[in-house]
Amino acid sequence: MVNYPDLSNLNSSSNIGNLLALPNASYPFFWAWILGGFWFIITSTLYFVEKEKTGRGRILASMSISSFTIITLAIIGTLFGIITLEIMIYLLVINLIIIGVWFFSTK
Repeated sequence: MVNYPDLSNLNSSSNIGNLLALPNASYPFFWAWILGGFWFIITSTLYFVEKEKTGRGRILASMSISSFTIITLAIIGTLFGIITLEIMIYLLVINLIIIGVWFFSTK
């Protein structure tokens, strides 16, 4: 039987970082999915706002701007111990590939 951590394992000296890192103990990719959702929301918002203003949207530019945001949030999460280093490396590689494709495909 697997013993998953719960709130009873936290003591009075625990901080908000320990509470936010609790989902990672049972499912390591929890915060990666949350950041992926943020990435999708930011990308969609930027794309459709640009499409409404200019008449055409650039999805790759929207994706790269979202990638910069997700890298920043992942670094902050890693510093506070919310995101593991393994997840940080995955997020960094994926987002740097998106930024690189955008950078080398622009005129």
